[in-house]
Amino acid sequence: MKKQARSVALEEMTVRLEKLETMRAAHAHALSETPEEDANRKIMDWAKRNKAIRKGTRLFGRNTYPTDNPEPHGYEFFLTVSKDIKPEGDIDLKEIHGGSYATLRFTNLEKIGEAWQKLWKWFEENKREHVGFKKEEHGWVDGYEEHLNWQENKPPNEWVFDLWVQLKE
Repeated sequence: MKKQARSVALEEMTVRLEKLETMRAAHAHALSETPEEDANRKIMDWAKRNKAIRKGTRLFGRNTYPTDNPEPHGYEFFLTVSKDIKPEGDIDLKEIHGGSYATLRFTNLEKIGEAWQKLWKWFEENKREHVGFKKEEHGWVDGYEEHLNWQENKPPNEWVFDLWVQLKE
């Protein structure tokens, strides 16, 4: 049973250690002036056309860095899908890697930078190692940003996220 997303302010944030099962996901990527919006539009347009949004569908995203520099950056979305869903056009299938993760929940899209800083600081203070940045198809990547209440049509200051960074086993 999926946990209910609860609104969490930055001050209340605590890191949890959780297992994430490997998941099959439809995948969209954008490298543009507005990569988050463009990748979201791609995945959501595809999902609506293909009736891929079902109860329990999860939405993950992450930045991609085609160079060693923070800019330019792209963004990719992963929408969990069942085995009967087939990709098309700009949409392909990927896996969200399972394993042990450090996870941090927070509310409000504007606080995403602070939340990432808090999670990276937790790694330093707790002497835990993450799997590190990996070079993949669209550049360097690290953790995931899971938008928990994306189907509720709320304003960005009410969006609830879990940040996921995989631990070195």
